[in-house]
Amino acid sequence: MQRMPGQFPPNVRPLLNGVPWGEVFPTKANPPALAIDGRTAALRVLRDYTCALQFYRENKPGLPPIAFKIDPANFHIEWPDATQALVFPSIAIYTARADYNVIGLVSYVEEETRDVFAPGTVVQWQAEYIETINVEIWAETKGQRRGMLAALETAFSPTEQMSGLRFDMPQYYNEKVCFTLMRRELMDTPDSARNRRSAQLEIEMRFNIIALVNYVPLIPQVAINVDVDQSDNTPIDIVTDSSARLTGDLAALAKQLAG
Repeated sequence: MQRMPGQFPPNVRPLLNGVPWGEVFPTKANPPALAIDGRTAALRVLRDYTCALQFYRENKPGLPPIAFKIDPANFHIEWPDATQALVFPSIAIYTARADYNVIGLVSYVEEETRDVFAPGTVVQWQAEYIETINVEIWAETKGQRRGMLAALETAFSPTEQMSGLRFDMPQYYNEKVCFTLMRRELMDTPDSARNRRSAQLEIEMRFNIIALVNYVPLIPQVAINVDVDQSDNTPIDIVTDSSARLTGDLAALAKQLAG
């Protein structure tokens, strides 16, 4: 019986040590990998949240603060191609080195995701992804920069239950991502005199690297042999043995009554 692996070519499978996730019988290929990685899915959620926030900057004395927002087109989840062409206010994410932490001694399967995303599939955790992202804020004035920092510092701990910011990621099988503020820095340069004020927030981002793999349900079965002595595989004549036991029992009972 040939078993085709989930994501492995047939000529490579014999070289692999262990059983790949999703290798089932009857054989079928695992679902294809996603077109985007977990980092992209996480930063898109962060972008949607940040661009929905209402920011304020100071107005002239006696007047109410001036409200403004960040356009999603001006929130760059990767470093923009031309920083000189940025439209303010804007935000850009610096790339950074990430760590993959092993989840226990073996991988983990989310039982509650069985058949949720496709029939016969389940979500499997592979590692915990940890990256300290640098969120660079660009503003036209010091007041605008202050307003952005004030709102973001509050927005990164919005719930009563926990510190930090946690979301489900719709583009990543609804896995959770956690953002935690770590550090901030004002970054004034010679460009500041030309209405280019910047600051940086250092944020820890955590989520689990996952894969959607095949599964088959475990159906326990019990087999009982009633015509073979399992200790030595000796055949048993059920009818004869039962009659003999019944005759012996009746004889014993009669003797007991007579006595």
